[in-house]
Amino acid sequence: MRVAAVGDIHHNEYLDEFKEELRQLTEVDLFLLAGDLTKKNDMDGFGQVLDAVKSSVECPIIGVFGNEEYSQDRPKYRERFDVRLLEEESEILVIEGKSLKIVGTTGSLDRPTWWQRTNIPQIWREYAEKVKKVDELLVGDEPTILLMHYAPTYETLRGESEKHFPEMGSRKYEEVILTRRPRLVVHGHAHKGTKFFLLTKRQTSLEDFGVDLPSVPIYNVAFPIEKKITIIEV
Repeated sequence: MRVAAVGDIHHNEYLDEFKEELRQLTEVDLFLLAGDLTKKNDMDGFGQVLDAVKSSVECPIIGVFGNEEYSQDRPKYRERFDVRLLEEESEILVIEGKSLKIVGTTGSLDRPTWWQRTNIPQIWREYAEKVKKVDELLVGDEPTILLMHYAPTYETLRGESEKHFPEMGSRKYEEVILTRRPRLVVHGHAHKGTKFFLLTKRQTSLEDFGVDLPSVPIYNVAFPIEKKITIIEV
């Protein structure tokens, strides 16, 4: 199965370059959108990016919201645009006769931004609840992809300023991912981060020595890193 994934187009910041990449894109079975298609909640800009994708592919398109798609207006995005946008939800697709579950969330931050701490008093609890909900959604035996906006590990943030890591993602998802073991994880948000990291359980005892420990590939698909659409063979 061939999966295309991208995030952080930010409307006209990268739209022209993104369209050029779409023109060169060969057939894919699934297109994942990792949030921040627009900037500053510009719904028209969101629509232009989405239209570019829909006019270029014939496969299912699944997305999540980024921080630039403001939370108070997300019901309006869902009402206006004909695309599945997941918020701590899952979607079962049948592709080439095989089931694939997509679990989608914006994700959480280990330290909410100053604006969030100032304006959303319950934000710490909301982020903790998101981690718990994602853990529950990942339960099951079917092949699963976890689609996020914020990073689920600091490892794919490397290249960004280290002091900002807690406001760009949450390491709390690492244990969830290694326990539930989705086939892969896709996220965006980190424009200067690292494109790929294989998250592997750390050796914690002598019994772990020489054992093939659980590992899950994590892809940072933020478009500004290389100005490319990420292609993943699942």
